[in-house]
Amino acid sequence: METVLSLARGTAFASTAAFGGVCSGLALWRDGLESRTRSLFTTIASTAAFAGFALGVLFLTVRTVALLGKPPSAINFSDVLFIILGTRFGRAQLAALGCVLVGAASLRLLHKPGLAAIVSVLSLLMGLFSSHSAAGGTIADLVINIAHVVAAALWFGGLSALVVAMAHQSAARPEGPSRRLSGFSNIALPLMLLVVATGVTLAIENVGTWPGLVATEYGWLLMGKLACVGMALICAAFVRLKLLPVLKSEKSVPPLAMVLKTELAFACLVILLAGCLSQAIPSRHVEIIWPLSFRLDPAVAWRTIPGSRLLVIGGCVALSVGSMAAFVLGRAGMWRWATIVAAAGVGVGGAFALPALSVPAYPSTYATVPVPYDAEAIGQGYDVFRANCVACHGQRGRGDGPLANDLKPPPADLTAPHTTDHTMGDMYWWVSYGFPSSAMPGFADRLSDMDRWRVVEYVMALSLGYEARVLGPEIAAGQPWLHAIDFPTCSGVAPTENSKGESDGSAKLVSIFRDGARMQHLDQLMQHERDIARAGGVIVAVLPSPSEKIASAGVLRNVCVVFDLDHRIAAAWNLYRRTMINPGFHDDDLPPSIIEFLIDRFGFVRARWRSDETDGLASPSQLVEAMTQLRAEPEINKRGVHNH
Repeated sequence: METVLSLARGTAFASTAAFGGVCSGLALWRDGLESRTRSLFTTIASTAAFAGFALGVLFLTVRTVALLGKPPSAINFSDVLFIILGTRFGRAQLAALGCVLVGAASLRLLHKPGLAAIVSVLSLLMGLFSSHSAAGGTIADLVINIAHVVAAALWFGGLSALVVAMAHQSAARPEGPSRRLSGFSNIALPLMLLVVATGVTLAIENVGTWPGLVATEYGWLLMGKLACVGMALICAAFVRLKLLPVLKSEKSVPPLAMVLKTELAFACLVILLAGCLSQAIPSRHVEIIWPLSFRLDPAVAWRTIPGSRLLVIGGCVALSVGSMAAFVLGRAGMWRWATIVAAAGVGVGGAFALPALSVPAYPSTYATVPVPYDAEAIGQGYDVFRANCVACHGQRGRGDGPLANDLKPPPADLTAPHTTDHTMGDMYWWVSYGFPSSAMPGFADRLSDMDRWRVVEYVMALSLGYEARVLGPEIAAGQPWLHAIDFPTCSGVAPTENSKGESDGSAKLVSIFRDGARMQHLDQLMQHERDIARAGGVIVAVLPSPSEKIASAGVLRNVCVVFDLDHRIAAAWNLYRRTMINPGFHDDDLPPSIIEFLIDRFGFVRARWRSDETDGLASPSQLVEAMTQLRAEPEINKRGVHNH
């Protein structure tokens, strides 16, 4: 069904664009065309309009059946009327079909091909509003979509008209083909630049990531479309640089017709694939199932794969030798051998370098994590870890459990930096199906899907906590990397009602109190809350229980007070407690009475203070200065921990 829809949409677009292009050619070249050629133009335009209308009706019909979810025999007239008039898709398609009919009437009855061409473009724009890529976007996205569609339609339609005109050129006017080709070439160049620029922008918006380009239907269609655009551009460049200068001095150039038809064939493929793309769900909205056994990650591979430097050097040498040999053969006119040698150089170089630039990957490597990175999930993940993983990995996750000595290879140290070299999807796969070439079993049959994700989040937080030792009271400008652990805060402090506060542009000072003995620090913060608010900050105080002074949670003088009655918040954030002075390698250290974290507006921890260290807690003036510094930073990184 979806294949039929995609082909119908793409062919309808191509037919309507060809109709508009031929009508444009008829309007612009009317005086330079013989009567027989003008008649042929009219016939081709009428046929294209009929095909566009018929295919548009087919697309509307099939999509209506799919939207209603009923068998065709059960659909009545009111159902069809609801889809056509009651949905944006139906109204857009009805308007597009109406424009095609108006365009055909303008050509056949009014004999105004220019008006028909304008109406055909309107038809394509109306159809745009029923596509996935144009749905739910911003005004800027819509403008880019419109520019992309109009430029593509003008290019394809003009090319169609040019091919027809060149095939029926008048022998009495030898200068006509050269003039038409030169005029179209001058127009096609900026059109194609606009198509490519807007296409790249739309691709970035709809694909989002490289995995989305490689591992989704939308990405595959997009790569096919880009390949066809590239081939069409090669044909166009050959015509413009090689054939057009010859045509200006000679009456005919035999290869010209073939090259133009080849370009038109690739253009047809571009339009068909564009139709398929308009019906495909964009990659950023699709769960990615990684199809390869590896992924490119040079930074990790360079550190972890033995001999990776030699492999990369060998690949570069093979590529350089192949390139130089191909250049020499090309200068000697041996183009076939030059191509073979260049391809061999790329292949051998890739065979050497690829293993040194990639790491193992699994179907879930780029999976979207369905569990929020918050204190509740991390706490539940710790419960799962304690019940299932301690025997091998140990209470602290350092690979020193009771069974560790009998296992070959030994269990991994989950607190080591290598943990963050892997994606959370990698770890989810190992928890589910076991780690290759090790004694680690899979837990897919014992743990629920959510529990497996929760234990992965706990392990990630545990490892990040050991890396967080380098975090101190000073903010490293423009270098966020430690992801904040979320938890519910006060309504009104942040529209999302969580600790990160990414949506309201505020930095957050999270103060976690282990007991109620040092409430004077909270009093001091409350006395300076206006200065902190003017610096773009919000104070969130996490207390273990109500006190005589603060009996209920909520907003108290613009300070958010949260009661951590089950101690989940403190336990999760204590994973980030370690410093260079208090590394906590053996987990035998007590958390400080007060520990504070400064979170920027993008959800990253940027500074930390402990009440039991020499520097102690930050003064209000230091907090104001730090928050002012964070507010001045540009948008530097919004990647979430789930993408790590």
